[in-house]
Amino acid sequence: MSLLQSNKKKDRRILSGSCPDPRCGARLFFPSGSASIECTECGQRHEQKHLLRVEEVTDPDLVLHNLLRNALLGVTGAPKKGSELVKVMGLSNYHCKLLSPVLTRYGMDKQTGRAKLLQEMNQGEMFDCSLLGDRAFLIEPEHVSTMGYGKDRSGSLVYLHDTLEEVKKANGSMECLIPVHVDGDGHCLVHAVSRALVGRELFWHALRENLKQNFKQNLDRYKALFQDFIDAAEWEDIINECDPMFIPPEGVPLGLRNIHIFGLANVLHRPIILLDSLSGMRSSGDYSATFLPGLMAEEKCRGKDEKLNKPICIAWSSSGRNHYIPLVGIKNTVLPRLPARLLPKAWGVPQDLIRKYIELEPDGSCVIGGDRSLQDKYLMRLVNAMEEVFMEKHSIHPSLVADVHQYVYRRTGVIGIQPEEVTEAAKRSVMENRLHRCLICGALSELHVPPEWLLPGGKLYNLAKSTHGQLRPDKNYSFPLNNVVCSYDPQKDVLIPDYKMSSLNTCNWCHGTSVRHIHGDGAVVYLDGDRTNTRSDGGKCGCGFKHFWESKEYDNLPEAFPITLEWGGRVVRETVYWFQYEVEATLNSNVYDVAMKLVTKHFPGEFGSETLVQKVVNTILHHTAKKNPDEYNPVSIDGAHDQRLTDAMDQQPPTKIILTGQKSKTLHKEELTMSRAERSLQQSISDQAFVTQRRRTDKLKQEQKGNRRSSSPTGSPETSSSSSAPATPTKTSSSPSSNV
Repeated sequence: MSLLQSNKKKDRRILSGSCPDPRCGARLFFPSGSASIECTECGQRHEQKHLLRVEEVTDPDLVLHNLLRNALLGVTGAPKKGSELVKVMGLSNYHCKLLSPVLTRYGMDKQTGRAKLLQEMNQGEMFDCSLLGDRAFLIEPEHVSTMGYGKDRSGSLVYLHDTLEEVKKANGSMECLIPVHVDGDGHCLVHAVSRALVGRELFWHALRENLKQNFKQNLDRYKALFQDFIDAAEWEDIINECDPMFIPPEGVPLGLRNIHIFGLANVLHRPIILLDSLSGMRSSGDYSATFLPGLMAEEKCRGKDEKLNKPICIAWSSSGRNHYIPLVGIKNTVLPRLPARLLPKAWGVPQDLIRKYIELEPDGSCVIGGDRSLQDKYLMRLVNAMEEVFMEKHSIHPSLVADVHQYVYRRTGVIGIQPEEVTEAAKRSVMENRLHRCLICGALSELHVPPEWLLPGGKLYNLAKSTHGQLRPDKNYSFPLNNVVCSYDPQKDVLIPDYKMSSLNTCNWCHGTSVRHIHGDGAVVYLDGDRTNTRSDGGKCGCGFKHFWESKEYDNLPEAFPITLEWGGRVVRETVYWFQYEVEATLNSNVYDVAMKLVTKHFPGEFGSETLVQKVVNTILHHTAKKNPDEYNPVSIDGAHDQRLTDAMDQQPPTKIILTGQKSKTLHKEELTMSRAERSLQQSISDQAFVTQRRRTDKLKQEQKGNRRSSSPTGSPETSSSSSAPATPTKTSSSPSSNV
């Protein structure tokens, strides 16, 4: 019985660990019995054994704040990332697709690591994809199950089951060739090829451009080879379909076909094998084939080791045959061999050319891909260089564009929008100060006022008009709705939102109140005390992250104490913010620097102020001298540790949780969600509610009296503003001010 109790107790433990992805590292909390955990930051799912720094969490406050808060409050956080937005090594598919056009024209200077136009490096106008002719992607075993990066989940595992089983048998019953995910956005063929080459969708754009150029430069040879199969009039369409921006005619499915796969084999100087289900491969249709680089000389299809470039493998994902996926090997296992019975016939060229372009084993099988992979370290340097170019061209970071795609377009149900359009919309939103980042759940929220609200007859226009009468261009009108501030344009007779002066009150996703503006590079415009995303292993506050304060990041929040400066008959009272527990000693406050800044600020150029500086130094030293060296009383700042101020809960969630055991404890909702500052603020709001309501009632009575006095001869009252309009705005001067 004691053993049973022990196991039961063990199962109830709460553990914490860090995401193993080096570009993420998010801290995760989970019950000990969890086999796998989905990272709340990058979206990957990891087995518990792969997490880093796994340890038991014994602090009940920390456990409850991170595990039970949402259960108590019924608050939902940011949505789960779709397959194109899951990040591996900090990169999502969407991010890679955005950078791909840059990689078509730019390369990386080996000496500086910076991006440079290929033309300036004497490497032609566009990237030569044949340089990837001997490269192949091998997926890491820990990423095989990662959604959007590992095994395809579109149904291909079922559709290709028999084919994959044949491959498995030919490789000693070992799974060594697996279908992996690519996005179905009309570019799936080049996405599949790019992933088979480097593991990322980074080269889809260059592959299309190379393919288009290859057809144009060798058109006569292509026409001669396929004169019995392809009409001369079709070649213009075939070439146009290669263009990255190609939009098909209405009713024509978007996608590339067999002739384009043959062209890509010639672009890459290596074979491409297309597989299908066993029944499909045995049929008379062109559902599977071996595409050889038949227009390339054999010597151009060899790597630096003088060996023939090994074929890459792609496959159909379903019986609809409208989506290509790549089949790749697994790192640290044997290289996959495709048995002779599964090697399809050559497409468009004589069968005997297979032995010319593919090195066959004695049993007729062939190795897929090879082991020359691009190193992750090099790939990330390449990505970083291309990100700089993207920033220079668009004034916005590609990761921020990807977030706008996830949180703005996917949230509103907009699908099929092109990345170029999302980029421009995201750039515009940043420039207009409409984008905000939530410090609690990390989601983006966009401040948007419907244009129809700003026109005559619109909600905000009518509200401002009914409250203030004649609108004036020299005044600003502030609305409690998300603190929107508008000016008035008399020529167009419309209200114009000033998003710089406006700000979101709460996150659209988790309803947290720690919402901040962001820059185009994705950097958050932090306020003093905000928790940043930089991890801290030496902070006394225990949250595990650094805090922003006056343009720097600190391990701790400062301590605060008042100080009085007296000089020349003047008395000034100030608050000193003091740091003394920083891991980096240079960030600790220097008493003389602090004193000098205070004196210079309030008594600049005063003769003899050195005496005052010394007095301030003595006062500060008196405040900071502690009997207990470990005593730490940081300044209390709302939201500094991701506390949430929430709205009234509609579903009446539980107000407390009772923990039983040797140290039984009842934890109330307030303990989970509110700091002292938050409780004070809530109390202030409650106390002020009655006064505000009374003022509003009195104002309405006065307006009603005015309406009765100014009513029309028929006695009918004037039409009032819509009851669904936001709360009454207050009029402010043209200078920035907070709304009342």
